[in-house]
Amino acid sequence: MVERARTAVAGGCIYKLGKGGFRPTNLAPWDKQMQCDCSGFVSWALGVSRKTDNPWYVAYNGGWFETSAIVRDALSTYGVFTEVARYDALPGDVLVWGDSGGAQGHVGIVSGPTTIIHCSKGNYTTTGDAIRETATTIFDSHKAIAARCAWVDAKDTV
Repeated sequence: MVERARTAVAGGCIYKLGKGGFRPTNLAPWDKQMQCDCSGFVSWALGVSRKTDNPWYVAYNGGWFETSAIVRDALSTYGVFTEVARYDALPGDVLVWGDSGGAQGHVGIVSGPTTIIHCSKGNYTTTGDAIRETATTIFDSHKAIAARCAWVDAKDTV
């Protein structure tokens, strides 16, 4: 997952909320306009579509793989994501926080003990490319949880 995620770093992605990640078999996470957001990027790196038919996600939010759903899943006993202690996070795990107080959540892929690959508006504003490998600082400051994907089924659904 980390190696796949790294293939999209510095690829010219434009940050756009709600875009990307619908075609997990594509070579890049973005849409035809090169737009993607964090959930689209992570779903693509996992090899699943951000719009899923997984019954838990369908019941929770109509089938959207997005930050608040990932957090809720990781904190439940459902089992797609399992929360792990932050210090136990391994490359390929995710750091995530959900929507709060009208602000969007965020998710990225752990690539090292203090590094993460993520798609964000901040990356785009700073570098002109939304997908970057950075320090985990923004995730640490938002008290993101670490979560491990427990399984992905053969139909490319979470």
